[in-house]
Amino acid sequence: MDNNRNKWINENKERFTRDSYRTLIGSNMARTMYDARDYEVVHGTYQFEMAMLEYIKQGNAEKIKEFLLESVDRQSFNEGKLAENELRQVKNIFIGLVAMIGKMAAIPSGVPVEQAYYMIDTYTQQCEALNTMDEVYVLQYSMIIDFTSEIGKYMFPSKLSPAIHSCTNYIIQHLNEPLTARDVIEFSGKSRSSLSEQFRKETGSTISKYITTCKIREAKVLLRYTDKPISEICSHLAFSSQPYFHNVFRKETGMTPIEFRNSAV
Repeated sequence: MDNNRNKWINENKERFTRDSYRTLIGSNMARTMYDARDYEVVHGTYQFEMAMLEYIKQGNAEKIKEFLLESVDRQSFNEGKLAENELRQVKNIFIGLVAMIGKMAAIPSGVPVEQAYYMIDTYTQQCEALNTMDEVYVLQYSMIIDFTSEIGKYMFPSKLSPAIHSCTNYIIQHLNEPLTARDVIEFSGKSRSSLSEQFRKETGSTISKYITTCKIREAKVLLRYTDKPISEICSHLAFSSQPYFHNVFRKETGMTPIEFRNSAV
């Protein structure tokens, strides 16, 4: 919430408690319910949405694709009236859906909070820029697949303890810093030997290797989906030098950064 909004709320607090607002909402809700019953309109999306969220949480993009295609073939849904204009209607549904997926599926499955919100913001902005219903439908499908794939990258095995889960989340949230194993150990409050042993046992990786893997994974996203210069990506992920970044990236992927970018075109 920005400062302008805070200022406006502080200056208009008394308006929030006026009975006229509650009366207006109550009147509109009663009319909506009356019309829905009169025309036998029933919201039929809840069970579908809950099932979809469970599939998304699994982080399996192929499985969610199958679920969505099967659902289209077998079911039809009434999503309720959210706007007078058809394009605005599908955009409103999209915005509600992306927020629900981000908060109820992505974050609980291990995607860092800020990253989930960035995805919500980005998809919402993209949706608002579209001009046809078909474009919104295509974006909605892509959004569901992208969130599912992202969850697949960050979801943690059930055997992962809260302590190691906390450490891996800390690493992911500090990828743009010159992060070291020592930083993670200090964050955990455990001894070096204790945390190192537990981390390797639960993740199959050393702390330093895990940091590198996460940084390269982030670099691949930036190389594929942005036009940022490689030097800027290197700096953003806090690699000590561009040659070092090139060497690490090639060791992890078998390609140089520029080769990877070109292969993704």
